[in-house]
This record gives sequence, structure tokens and C-alpha cells, in this order.
Amino acid sequence: MSQPDHRTFMKQFLAAEAVLKAYLLSAVGDMNEADELLGEISSVLWEKFDKYDPARPFRHWALGVARLEVLKQRQSIARRREVLSPEAMDALAETAEQCAGELDERLTHLRSCLQAVSAPARHVLQLRYWRRMRIRQIAKQVGKSTAAVEMLLVRARRGLRDCVEGKTAASSGGRS
Repeated sequence: MSQPDHRTFMKQFLAAEAVLKAYLLSAVGDMNEADELLGEISSVLWEKFDKYDPARPFRHWALGVARLEVLKQRQSIARRREVLSPEAMDALAETAEQCAGELDERLTHLRSCLQAVSAPARHVLQLRYWRRMRIRQIAKQVGKSTAAVEMLLVRARRGLRDCVEGKTAASSGGRS
């Protein structure tokens, strides 16, 4: 593909990434597994991007591809554990697409709210959620007790939740 196609793909993919990840997390129930699948799906989407019809919403197309990849993955692990039915997978994909706008808005608010979090709390949040470190590892790295790190995370998450909910309510004019 030419360079402009790569930029187009990346713009479209990044706009749909949060919805894809939410769908995958709800479908597989494990953050690491969802991340791994998202990586695989991004490769599949890139490989099939020349077949994408730009007249259709990219997010819808990407969720369709994701659904097929999840079904393939389910078939390969069906013997090891219980998995969701194809109907449940369809319902999850449909719900993810319906909630995409709200999720996009909440992610925008979250980015804004993260700027208001204290630097130490933001650092601990990054270690926990971006680098996926365990509480014990974080405590050792920042020189605090595990209880102190847990409390810092609880307070930071609560503050972020309240901030995001407040901004969401304000942007929707108080409608829920």
C-alpha cells in the first residue's frame, strides 16, 4: 500500500481501537487476551484494508472482522473452557457499536481528567494500567507500601470516575 493508505488506515484504526478493545474484553473476559487479539486483529485489518469499502463505516467493518477472529479463537480454545455462544458474540458486537459514541466521548473526558491528577498518582496509574505492573512491583518501584499504592489507585480511580461522569453529564446537558 502507498503511504497515504497507511495514514488513512491508521487514522481509521485508531478511531475504532477503543471500541474494538471494549468488544474484545467483553468477549474474552481477560485484558491480556484482549490485547493479544487486538494486535492480531489490527494485522488482519491491515492485510484486508484493500478490501475495505470506504462508503461503509470503518468501525462497523472492523467489528465484523473482530467478531470473526474471536469466533476463530473460540473454536481453538473451546475444549479448554466455556465460551460465549455466537448469538452472545453478535449481541456484544452490536452493543459495542451502539455504545461507540459514548465511549469516544468518555475517553476524551478521561484524557482531560488525567491531566488534573497529581503527578505521583498519574505515574502509579501509568505503571498499573499502561505497563500492567502488579501492585507489589509498583510499591517497590515508587518506595511505598502496597497498602499506600492501593489507596492511591482507589482515590485516583474514584477521582477520574467522578471527573469523567461530571464532564459527560455537563456535555449532555444533564441528560442520562
